[in-house]
Amino acid sequence: MRKTVFTLLLLTSFGVSAQYINSFGVRGGLRGVGLTYKHYLAPKLFLNVDGVGTYSQELQGGEVFAMMNIRNKIHNTFFQSKELTWSYGGGLHAGYYQDPDNTNYESNIVLGPDLRLGAEYLFRQKICIGADANLFYNVMPVEKIDGMDEKYYQFFSVGVFLRYVLN
Repeated sequence: MRKTVFTLLLLTSFGVSAQYINSFGVRGGLRGVGLTYKHYLAPKLFLNVDGVGTYSQELQGGEVFAMMNIRNKIHNTFFQSKELTWSYGGGLHAGYYQDPDNTNYESNIVLGPDLRLGAEYLFRQKICIGADANLFYNVMPVEKIDGMDEKYYQFFSVGVFLRYVLN
């Protein structure tokens, strides 16, 4: 009887402490508004994919970015909470912008590396909220786009997200 009770307690404790595998939600920040997806590859390693878009008055059109990075999760008991996790990692971003004044047929593609630091809080209702800071560099376009007011030469961005845990 003791072995049965011990085994049941052990199995239920694994279920409570297990991490979710996938989450999906919305994201907003300095680089635009869009969708976000997170998938755990290992207990502390996950893939984060964001797709954001924004309207640009300078371009009289829009721009779309996709950011993909692999991040490492850190549990920190600074706030005495198991639900709060921190993460850091790196990846790539790629984007496309619409430039109506592009008469020289220059590239409309933006591409470069990213570094990210983030925090996430997981609620019992299978909802998580978080924020992250992002350092990035645009390798493409190489030359400044006329009328962009240094938009593609920024190096820092922040964002917030709300995700629903799928499983």
